[in-house]
Amino acid sequence: MVVNVKIGDEKHNLSELLDWLSDILHTSFSQVEHTCSGAAFCQLMNIIHPGSVDINKVKFTTKETADILDNYRLLQEAFSKAQIKKELELKLLVTGDILKTLDLLTWFKYLYDHNVSLKSSREFENCRSKKEEQSSRLYSTVQTKYQNQKMLNVKRGSHESFFRSPATMCFIKKYGSSTSPDAGSNFASSKDSLVLGQKCQEDITAFCSQTPYCLYLYHGVELEDENKASVLLLGFFDKVTGENKFRLLDVLHPEEETADAICTCIVEMLKKFRISLMNMAIFYSDFPDHEGLLSGLKLLKPETVSLCGLTDMAGRVCHSGVENMEFSGLILNLITEIYKHFPTFPDALQTLLEDVDCSNFRNILTFQCSLFWRIIQKMTLAWSDLEEYFGSLDADEKGICRLLSDPKIRLNVLFLSHALQPLCDFQENIDRGVSVTQLLQDASQLVRFYTASFLRPKAAEFFLRRGKTSLIQDPVGHLPRGEVEVGKQAADFLLQRSEELTDYLETFQSSIISFYTTVTVHIIERLPFSDSILRNLSLVLSPGKKLEVTGKIVQDLGVRFGVCSGPENVSLLTDEFLEYQFIDGGDTHLADQSTEQYWKTELRIIGWKSSFGKLIVSLLALPRTLKKEIIFEQVSHWYDDDADDDDDEITDDDDDYNCDADDVTWNYAVNVCSFVFVLCFDGHAVGEMVWGPIEGFGLWPGLVQRWDSKRPCGSMRKVIFFGNRLLSEIQADDLLPFFSFAKCFCSNSFATVMAYKDAIFYSLQVASRRSRMFFSPETDSKDELLRVMLDWAFGGFEPLGPEGLQPQSVCNGMQQAPEVTLCLLKCLTGQMVHEFLENKRNIEEFCLSCGSMPVEIIHPLFEGRLCSNCKYNFKETLYRYDEDGYQSYCTVCCSGMEVILCGHDNCCRSYCVDCLDILVGEGTFDRLKNVDPWTCYLCAPESSSRALKPRNDWRIRVQEFFANNSAMEFEPHRVYPSIPANQRRPIRVLSLFDGIATGYLVLRDLGFKVEKYMASEVDEESITISMVNHDGKITHVDDVKNITKKHIDRWGPFDLLIGGSPCNDLSIVNPARKGLFEGTGRLFFEYYRLLNVMKPKEDDPQPFFWLFENVMFMETQVKADICRFLECNPVLVNAVKVSPAHRARYFWGNIPGMNRPIIASQNDKLTLQECLEPGRTAKYEKVRTITTRTNSLKIFGFPKHYTDVKNMGRLQRQRVLGKSWSVPVIRHLLAPLKDYFACDEVPLK
Repeated sequence: MVVNVKIGDEKHNLSELLDWLSDILHTSFSQVEHTCSGAAFCQLMNIIHPGSVDINKVKFTTKETADILDNYRLLQEAFSKAQIKKELELKLLVTGDILKTLDLLTWFKYLYDHNVSLKSSREFENCRSKKEEQSSRLYSTVQTKYQNQKMLNVKRGSHESFFRSPATMCFIKKYGSSTSPDAGSNFASSKDSLVLGQKCQEDITAFCSQTPYCLYLYHGVELEDENKASVLLLGFFDKVTGENKFRLLDVLHPEEETADAICTCIVEMLKKFRISLMNMAIFYSDFPDHEGLLSGLKLLKPETVSLCGLTDMAGRVCHSGVENMEFSGLILNLITEIYKHFPTFPDALQTLLEDVDCSNFRNILTFQCSLFWRIIQKMTLAWSDLEEYFGSLDADEKGICRLLSDPKIRLNVLFLSHALQPLCDFQENIDRGVSVTQLLQDASQLVRFYTASFLRPKAAEFFLRRGKTSLIQDPVGHLPRGEVEVGKQAADFLLQRSEELTDYLETFQSSIISFYTTVTVHIIERLPFSDSILRNLSLVLSPGKKLEVTGKIVQDLGVRFGVCSGPENVSLLTDEFLEYQFIDGGDTHLADQSTEQYWKTELRIIGWKSSFGKLIVSLLALPRTLKKEIIFEQVSHWYDDDADDDDDEITDDDDDYNCDADDVTWNYAVNVCSFVFVLCFDGHAVGEMVWGPIEGFGLWPGLVQRWDSKRPCGSMRKVIFFGNRLLSEIQADDLLPFFSFAKCFCSNSFATVMAYKDAIFYSLQVASRRSRMFFSPETDSKDELLRVMLDWAFGGFEPLGPEGLQPQSVCNGMQQAPEVTLCLLKCLTGQMVHEFLENKRNIEEFCLSCGSMPVEIIHPLFEGRLCSNCKYNFKETLYRYDEDGYQSYCTVCCSGMEVILCGHDNCCRSYCVDCLDILVGEGTFDRLKNVDPWTCYLCAPESSSRALKPRNDWRIRVQEFFANNSAMEFEPHRVYPSIPANQRRPIRVLSLFDGIATGYLVLRDLGFKVEKYMASEVDEESITISMVNHDGKITHVDDVKNITKKHIDRWGPFDLLIGGSPCNDLSIVNPARKGLFEGTGRLFFEYYRLLNVMKPKEDDPQPFFWLFENVMFMETQVKADICRFLECNPVLVNAVKVSPAHRARYFWGNIPGMNRPIIASQNDKLTLQECLEPGRTAKYEKVRTITTRTNSLKIFGFPKHYTDVKNMGRLQRQRVLGKSWSVPVIRHLLAPLKDYFACDEVPLK
């Protein structure tokens, strides 16, 4: 009979329970969810009481509820057979309740410990059936790429090492902190289990399973026994202590010293520690073939930032630059010959020069850049003495005299003494061990020094922005002769010897430009970031300069570090950064607080699992230095601290949980993902906003807090209440979510209890911050702000609703997968063309844009398909146009830097050099540049060839591609095929509620030829503004209520109907609103009436488009009624993405691509500061509302002085502007119409 047990007071953490279960069942469990099917418990029961469960009936791989229920019923029957009195809560277990499953696993641990002897365990091991031997393959949900690299289970406190090797022990003895002759052995004996044992493994695995880290590989490190090996280290930012830490992974001694062999060792070591390669943010190595090593690692993690090129950059760049000069060979020979005579020099001359071994001077040039520059520098000072000395020698040394007396050689040496100094300063900084952040800033200055020396200012700035090395090789951008920087000494020498050097000046100009070009190109190739990132990297981490950081820099860093996997992640990262940047209104950094401690606090607020939090942790993992001696000292220092902290635990084998509150906090921080999952399944996660009861007051707003030193007891939650800061432990069933605001809000308490009113105010502030909603009331009073926030809360917290109230860290924790699979390598576009042409593969199997194989949707214009990333990029950029009216990006791939434009009438398409040269044929781009005008492949399909072939029905496909899926519950809009460029005619528009003619302004900005623009507007001031700004080209008609079908027949036909009825009686902000069927709300039906009048018949092929706009903050029923009449759902577009104003609006219509992502163009002003006059400073980056404050024309995208007519006062101009549309938003919505109507060759501004 089995001994019954009860769960005692001893605690087991989740990872220990899963490790125990994995050892017993010989598989690999990483989450509690993997045991929810009940199969694992059935196996456990059969081990504890053999024969109690028929293993053949257990369903291992099932996910069906019925099968899971059968497993638990088998388990309940086994309990009866073993006379165990325990009733399973089947309903909760079958539905996957995590807490109940965890309780059952804990109970089984106690049952196993009390009933299974070592003998029975061995017997079970010896008589496993084939069925059970396959069990490790049955748990398919927990198989990982590390499954075959099972970690050894070492008892805590044991001195058995995890991977003790002689090389590792030699490293520890040599570089361990030592203050006495015996310290090395003491270090090895006392710390080897810490450095190499299970404690170290758990420590590293716990930190780096979810934290970005930096991987170091130091090659040729001397060990105690005078042998050399490669040392593998790991550095990361500890978010709990706010410190940078380092850990020794292993000392590698591969049989072959090749990049492939070392790369294999690195990957295997990371697998042993269960450290994901996807978290490797940074890599550094001084291995000679670091490029081969890095290429192997980047196959596994392409976004890894490499610092390998920094340490030897100065030497290799110096070598390349000098070698490209005309007299480099003669200069090196001269130096070599001079130093052969160094021992015979007089004392005065020896003092001037430096004694070096010049037997292999080219090695000095490559590996000792500073020494080479010092030699050059001292030769320039001793040149006259050298001429005198060698002139006094025999005729055999006359060759050296001729070289010394040659002004050309001396001029080149003087130039090198100037040009090499910045490189040597950079190398000296590396040798001193300065921080990597400082090194990167120095590298930016280095690039700017060299580009300014030989490039025109505009060419230099253009190159620094683009980073394309071909730009600096174009002679057009080079400075003229005489303006190229050669240094003061060389310039003075040129003046002195101008007559002798006149014929040589042209050659000298060519030689030094070759030097500058080579040096600049080689520096750029070895740097990990673009110039803008190099210059601004330190600002991102500097708390006192956070207002100087732009969103573009943060976006670029996010993409470079792999934080942003898609455009939607880039947008989220930017929003999180802006929230951090401006939420406090300024700097909260204490003067005596380190950067690390500052971010320790900030990461608790912004959430280290948020996109911005991940980026910051990645940046904090940047090395303090690359000098190995300093790194080794820090590794030893951290292990010293850990050994001191863990002495009690090492000597006490039985008390695994005898730790203080800090240890418990650390464990929860490490296992935050699991902790969040446990809380979320029973509701009310840590950080969630809730309503909870306070005795005597009823429901009160609060925040769920983390438990300090113990696991939550059942369904209890710890809640801290707003306003009074009262802390209380409450049953989860007694809490209500904060989005039930209207249900829980108490108007009596709000009117009579000041503390309750404050609690509501503070809670709504937190809610608005999480939802990224900002409010600007009519006055600066707290009561007015509270009124506006209450309207928002009672309206359902739109637009994000309940999801916007969730804490960011919890949301990210729930979405992040425990294991990250390796990305499939994409085929290059060139390989795709080869497969298509040579191997006869179907072009529809490939993404035409990037050449990858996993494809999602057809390319609407050309034969081929698009992957998910390129699909999003295509939607985002296809209708982006530059000021010249042409597409901003390539028609094929929607990217590309250099494009060629179609010269056919009214065609606005462009094609990049890569698509033409790869898909059509090498040299196509250069050949087509000479064709004027060139007709593109869509306008002339017969000219297409090879892999770039237009679809026959592309005009229809491209419109279907942008179909508004939100309207699918209604009948889909009619799809109009694009009109051939030569058949397009000017557009005819009717604008209702026209305001200040935003529609006409946008159409002209986009370059449309407007044949007729008729506007219905009743406000005289708005009409005046329209007439003055557009020279009377707008025809103003009667009030919309007076327009009849006869008018439409006489004025029409029209191609486009636009308008937005007044929103006063529809907006929930207006407490006296009358709704859709009363007041100004009824004007919507005037638009609806005229829309039905103007709609063409089914057999009319002429395209007709319409657009209706209104406020987002309207009642749900009003929105539903508008949708019912217009027979489609709206698209929500917020002007905050393209302007400084938060102005979210609903748009209904049938214009193609209305639901595509909106992104800003280069000319859009995104911050309030950009809209202000010089000398003024913006208090906020974004204007929170635009109906109450004085509005700026630039905020809406209007030209300067647009409303400055008829001597209007500020209030009058503000009133008409507040009723207008946002120009960038309307430009985004109307841009797709360029496929249907004629445009000017150059848009009129």
